[in-house]
Amino acid sequence: MNTKERNLLEKAYEAEINSAMNKNIPHLMQTKSKTAKKLVDDLLLAERTIVFNGVTVKGYELTDAGRLIYCVGC
Repeated sequence: MNTKERNLLEKAYEAEINSAMNKNIPHLMQTKSKTAKKLVDDLLLAERTIVFNGVTVKGYELTDAGRLIYCVGC
């Protein structure tokens, strides 16, 4: 795993933590990075669309495998 991929997993993990601590923000990470698409293909991230407070939000969330890979790498 290279630095870009690790940084994106970290951003997705941070989005989950921030959402857990503050219920007024969604748990999805938003990016246009091509690396995110690669991580989806590697099954470490999943693309999701949710409705949050009446607004449709598209983004990425960690899969269980992505959480494991990120946490083991820390």
